[in-house]
Amino acid sequence: MTGGFPVRRAKLALSTELNEIRLGSTVHYRGRRLVLREDNVCLPNGVIGVREVVEHPRAVVIAPISPQNRLLMIRQFRTAAQRVLIEVPAGVIDADEEPLAAAQRELREETGFMAGKLEPLYEAFPTPGFCTEYMYFFKASELEYSPLSPDVDEIIQPFEVAFSEALDMIRTGRITDLKSIAAIYALATEGYL
Repeated sequence: MTGGFPVRRAKLALSTELNEIRLGSTVHYRGRRLVLREDNVCLPNGVIGVREVVEHPRAVVIAPISPQNRLLMIRQFRTAAQRVLIEVPAGVIDADEEPLAAAQRELREETGFMAGKLEPLYEAFPTPGFCTEYMYFFKASELEYSPLSPDVDEIIQPFEVAFSEALDMIRTGRITDLKSIAAIYALATEGYL
């Protein structure tokens, strides 16, 4: 017991007692990268429910460390947020691409640097309440300048920041992108901050 609550280990995640059964789906929108569907589901207690789901491709998130032991970040306008956000490099994995190759490509496109060393940190669903997106987080080091042409529909400004400043930017609300916050805290657990 912890704090009066029974501790449930990973068995819960493997349990089928909470599974919902999808009875049918209706696609309401199919875009270039997104699909919006509505699923009718049967809950374990027999109740029929509706789930709104956004299908999104897998993605990579890269926390690049410069030779000066600083974090390489980007500034980019995000339409959904209606402002410029400070983020770590990230992007969608192409259909025929492995996460490691996608991480290297996105790093080169968004920052102009290639990683001599790319290490997996962890994998996670960022918003499992409504979205299928699954992210692969990497730490990139031994950076060398080796740019790829950026996507024509993205305008990105890369910059470097000290790890302590990145933490302060999270605390003060200057970094509000959750995948970037998760990547920075992952580095913190490795002793970079």
